[in-house]
Amino acid sequence: MVKRSAALIFTLLSLAVFTVFSTSGTASAAGAVTKDAVKTQTRTVYIKQMKSVDGKVRITVDPIGWYMGKDADIKFKEREPKAYKEIGGAPDGYYITNDSKRTVSYPVAASAKVMMQIYDRTGKVEDIDLKWNEHVSLKKFQSIYRNTKLMDIREFPYHITIKDGQVIKIVQQFVP
Repeated sequence: MVKRSAALIFTLLSLAVFTVFSTSGTASAAGAVTKDAVKTQTRTVYIKQMKSVDGKVRITVDPIGWYMGKDADIKFKEREPKAYKEIGGAPDGYYITNDSKRTVSYPVAASAKVMMQIYDRTGKVEDIDLKWNEHVSLKKFQSIYRNTKLMDIREFPYHITIKDGQVIKIVQQFVP
């Protein structure tokens, strides 16, 4: 019985030591990042301005709260209780908050990936249609951003990924 208890204690102690040493140097579930890891974050924003100076692109964004599903329903109920009672949940399954008009400016990596859902591709209103996660170059995105004749893509939220202080990915969020 003593040998069995000692073996169990030794096994548990070994497992605890192994766990401590095998998880060092990784990110925690709470989001803390070790000094060896590269800091990457995703934000949902409205792109307020896009400038190109000396071939380098910079965007100014307005960060927003983006909620989907049950989280959207909770936020909608909290902020608009009368409307929630009438319709029972967030319209179209999402809810946006924008409590601050504070903007932030980021450089955009020349190699940034850009994915669009909907934009004016041909100059004809009848051709405007959804194409999920269509990859476009950063240069093409700048052109799309400036073209507001039939559709102003500034009205859509974007999910941007920031790594080491610069935007490496821009994904348009379609909203009906």
